[in-house]
Amino acid sequence: MAEDEIERLLREIDAAKGGTPAPTPTPKDEVARTDDAKPGGRVAFSVGAAAVTGVGAWLFGVFTPWTDALDMGFAAAAAAFVTGLVAGPPRWFSS
Repeated sequence: MAEDEIERLLREIDAAKGGTPAPTPTPKDEVARTDDAKPGGRVAFSVGAAAVTGVGAWLFGVFTPWTDALDMGFAAAAAAFVTGLVAGPPRWFSS
């Protein structure tokens, strides 16, 4: 169902219950969405997350004899970068 159909049905229910129906929204009443995010926020967060996670995984690989440190570092960095791009930075990162 579209948003306008839901609003129409809610107005009909209010009218049937004897309440005052809500005014019909007009296009000028709608608030325009503004994007407050900086253009490089997602990429910057992804690069930072990849660097920190890659170094952490590399250090873990250095101190554990049964793992390959270089492969772990690259894999963790790549996974963190992709995850950062998809999920985006948390709210506290931009403030």
